[in-house]
Amino acid sequence: MGRHQMNVQHFMRTGEDINTTPYHYKDCGLDNIILRNGFTRELDDGEEFLTVKDVDGLHKAIGMHIVLERKAPSGKELRFLRNELDMTQSELASMLSVSDQSVARWEKGQCEANGAAVFALRVIYLLSFVPEQERGVLLNDFLARLRRLNESDETSDNVVMIYCGQRWTDDARAA
Repeated sequence: MGRHQMNVQHFMRTGEDINTTPYHYKDCGLDNIILRNGFTRELDDGEEFLTVKDVDGLHKAIGMHIVLERKAPSGKELRFLRNELDMTQSELASMLSVSDQSVARWEKGQCEANGAAVFALRVIYLLSFVPEQERGVLLNDFLARLRRLNESDETSDNVVMIYCGQRWTDDARAA
């Protein structure tokens, strides 16, 4: 379909030096993730190995960025979210009240998910990691942010995510 050009997304952790050679992180299935730090490179018998700190936290930050971004997720981003939710295409389809084939076509980029399905997936993802006792307050905050994004004409070509205080954020004031 080609409509979705994924913008480069930079992720870095506070309190760590920025690496002079950023790492193009493709292990998550996305093509646009650049790690500025939070990883180490090691040589063993002439072979380079890379270790990413807090991969689960990084994936949560990537997912948060996807669901809190104004534009609809690309097929690869939808697949990333579904995988992070540990769901099959059939399970996600059932939860969204669509067919398995619809989810498969979205992920392949053959067609776009409708707005209601995208919104529902965003909410499902957000709720997946919020402790039950905190869901009401945080859900209201996230819904307000999504409403603001929906009403905004602003888009961003590049986003920098920062690891601060045991969490990832796109708020530079937190650093």
